[in-house]
Amino acid sequence: MEKKDEQKPAKVNKLPPQISRGDIVDELTAAHAAVGELKGLLTALPDPDILIAPFRKREAVASSAIEGTRATLEDVLKVEASDKSEQKAGEDGRSVESEQRFQDVMEILNYERAMEIALRELANRPIGENLLKKTHAVLLHSVRGANKDRGNFRREQVRVGDYIPPVYVDIPELMNNWEKYLNTDIEKDPLVRIGVAHYQFEAIHPFLDGNGRIGRLIVPLFLCQTKLLPTPVLYVSHYLEQHKTEYQHLIHKVDTNQDWIAWMKFFLVATAAQARMTGELANKIQKLYEDLKVEALPKIRSRHAITVLDLLFKSPIVSANKVRDAIHANSKNTVYNLLEKFVETGVLRSYGSYGREKFYRFDALLKIVRS
Repeated sequence: MEKKDEQKPAKVNKLPPQISRGDIVDELTAAHAAVGELKGLLTALPDPDILIAPFRKREAVASSAIEGTRATLEDVLKVEASDKSEQKAGEDGRSVESEQRFQDVMEILNYERAMEIALRELANRPIGENLLKKTHAVLLHSVRGANKDRGNFRREQVRVGDYIPPVYVDIPELMNNWEKYLNTDIEKDPLVRIGVAHYQFEAIHPFLDGNGRIGRLIVPLFLCQTKLLPTPVLYVSHYLEQHKTEYQHLIHKVDTNQDWIAWMKFFLVATAAQARMTGELANKIQKLYEDLKVEALPKIRSRHAITVLDLLFKSPIVSANKVRDAIHANSKNTVYNLLEKFVETGVLRSYGSYGREKFYRFDALLKIVRS
């Protein structure tokens, strides 16, 4: 009987690819218009930094969900509020189901921390090998995949479903080519460049684990690096999660047929959609913040009220301990009295307990972030 040919590692072509601008002009024009409109909105906002935390948490949950995590935004916020976010998996005698959920939460929190590290690195250097490796080391810290040579490009062959990435000895040369393409004007249009670079990163699969999350994180970092946006609030994971089947199909079409046009159209439509959605949510979040400063804070009548309000936009589920740390209070009674004033004004509501700690939740912001 004749033996079938074994599948071989993919041969990833170096960049740049041949893409006819005329084939994607409509999608490219719409994406630039949407990103430009978002930039204008963010530039005009009095305090755009208040938006970063809600969008970062939303992205961390969505990007991790694509990789199979099942923890929700509320799961993440509850662990953060309970001072358990520094715990390691397996430390608390949790049930198998609870341990799985806790693992998922820690992966999401690591993604958020990895974003923070990447942004700090971006202030000193463009996106490249060092930034990616530092970000990857944080992403896989103390979670599933921690034994997958975190912080290093892979040094063994892997298989991802039906796809076999290129042999590991080719990774340095491919990533050098990728970095040069991303950070020079080989392709002058930055949205085309990041769309191509996102695909190429996934095709190279330079790490043993975490490639999808790092590959998606590159998009908002690049938009900031090229000054298309002043702050990292445009994330594509939410759209990719909603269109996961199409996303994977189009990635595969580039793998097999070099069908860059279909992929780029999809990526540009995703970018435009997320820019428009981000603008809508940014307006809602900023309006909520300004309304509460005018309507609620005068009723609370505390010098700590604005500090607590800022904390709530970063962590819309809080415990008394988190508030005490934020306002540097010596007495827990002071904290509980302040929280009750936020409840009386309708900003917060009591949310039960997690262990011995009582929680409060900021429903108005959670409703916006989950939409």
